[in-house]
Amino acid sequence: MIVSRSRTDSTSGVTGNSRRNALIDIPGWETQWIHLGPGPLNHLATRVKFGPGTVATLQTASAGILRGCTPPDSMSLLASLSATQSLRSEAQPIGGDTALLLGSASHLDLYLPEGGEVIVLSAPAPGMATGARCLRLDSHQVSSLARCVDSLHQFRSSSDQLRQAAGAPRDLRALLRSLADSVFRDADPLLHAKPARLLRHLAVTRACDYIEAHLRVPISLADLCASAGVSTRALEYGFRDFYDLGPMAYVRSLRLCRVREDLLDSARHGNSVSNTARRWCFSHMGQFSHDYRGLFGEMPSTTLSRPDHAVERHGSGVSRE
Repeated sequence: MIVSRSRTDSTSGVTGNSRRNALIDIPGWETQWIHLGPGPLNHLATRVKFGPGTVATLQTASAGILRGCTPPDSMSLLASLSATQSLRSEAQPIGGDTALLLGSASHLDLYLPEGGEVIVLSAPAPGMATGARCLRLDSHQVSSLARCVDSLHQFRSSSDQLRQAAGAPRDLRALLRSLADSVFRDADPLLHAKPARLLRHLAVTRACDYIEAHLRVPISLADLCASAGVSTRALEYGFRDFYDLGPMAYVRSLRLCRVREDLLDSARHGNSVSNTARRWCFSHMGQFSHDYRGLFGEMPSTTLSRPDHAVERHGSGVSRE
């Protein structure tokens, strides 16, 4: 698991391990990418502006979590063409004709499986309340979404020079405007309350908060169950509903991600591999190195030796109208 924290801005560029770049490149979005791996990161992303709105796509080779907060005074739709890839928002499936509608400054916690792709459509919506709900798309909206994604893929595959010179095709921008109008026009500005969540799903949120607050000290499964107020079985089921892994695997991977962040920022931290590992509660260096390589596809010493600015960049297309 590797976390990439940052505020998105208007620059292009996609990375999976830098806190200076965000994977969903929409102005105002606060996001982090939690890489569940295993292996090196490999993301493909595209962003296109259409009038006042923005669409972005993110396709991942490895499983991960897109977590963060949407901008104020905006409305966003998260969708996926596939109904079988098991994209989930807090255990609720997203895909096919089921999308996620997010209001102003709303919390996002989206699990993407290996090979998953999410499409994010965002447009200004003054007065839109904070909240989220699943939205059923009609057949025309699903068809329009598919045509938009095909056009975005073609745009992304074009050369950098062509993208910068010509920008997104006019018909693509028109199609995006039409889709946004169709999806957002009748959206309830107050949204609807989420359905009652299972106790084990509420427990996952409480456990994740506890983990963030205690990541540099020993954490046991009993600690997590006590903080979440549920049994071991309930917490295990809850984490697998959310992220397809158990709670202690989440703790270990999150610590590995923090190690990687520090190793990549060695100029500021003055790191060595062993000191960094111990700072994040790893005491057995052999097991630590094995786990690190299994998650990220390289040894921690390789990460440390990489220049701080040499983050892994992947394909991105950005167009401004």
